[in-house]
Amino acid sequence: MKAKSLNIKKLDLSIEWDATKLRNLMANAKKLGRDDVYFDAVRQIARIEGQNIEDPLEADFAITMRALEEALTAESGQTKRLNRTRQKLKRAGVKQTLADLAVSPTPSLGFMKLVEFKMGDMSAEALILRYKSEFDDETVGAARKRLEEHGVALAG
Repeated sequence: MKAKSLNIKKLDLSIEWDATKLRNLMANAKKLGRDDVYFDAVRQIARIEGQNIEDPLEADFAITMRALEEALTAESGQTKRLNRTRQKLKRAGVKQTLADLAVSPTPSLGFMKLVEFKMGDMSAEALILRYKSEFDDETVGAARKRLEEHGVALAG
């Protein structure tokens, strides 16, 4: 059965905006051992979170947070929310929150989980590189170093 599931063509989930359908797809992909489809569905569910946020950096970080919450929830079987990160966002704003995550001497649990889930390209550090003109050189350097140390492909 596993060999048969590998022959299924890759789905384009970028046009699906129904979270219920995407969650059903995630469950079926998990049963069939299709991690590629599973994580594509997680990414698309996350995109729903950012679709109405005007600032591109804020939208991308909202997407990152939702992707991590979805993956953590699926892993544990219990709803997981990044409450402390959301509180910090309200206090310090998106740029400072991202910068603090990147310059921290140790990677956050969220970063490590995103890498484990093969979504390191959605991490705070990856967002900093994508929006590097909005951050100082120290923050960009710390983000680049962490991504390199953990084998995450660098953007730009």
